[in-house]
Amino acid sequence: MGQIDSNINWSHNNDYPIGEAWNTDNTLAQLIVPRLLAFKALDKHGYPPEFDDVRKWNNTIQKMADAFELMKYAGATHTEEEKRTIEQGLDLFRKYFRNLWD
Repeated sequence: MGQIDSNINWSHNNDYPIGEAWNTDNTLAQLIVPRLLAFKALDKHGYPPEFDDVRKWNNTIQKMADAFELMKYAGATHTEEEKRTIEQGLDLFRKYFRNLWD
């Protein structure tokens, strides 16, 4: 992979600013949080089979949103508790990614 030529207008060629590429994790976290919260607020018709009810599913969605909320800002430092929140939320996001639909 080569270096990005700083003379190239990255935004023009890629439809987004290069800062979003340099901080992909933060950029995606910013996009994911409001969508997870909107999905949580929906009157859903179902939930993954391992949950007893939609409240437990919504609690899991909130844990995912909490993790991404902590990841929204580049250069942020996190406490050990916040790091655990992030890891738990990312693990849940990976596990239930394919269940984020209704």
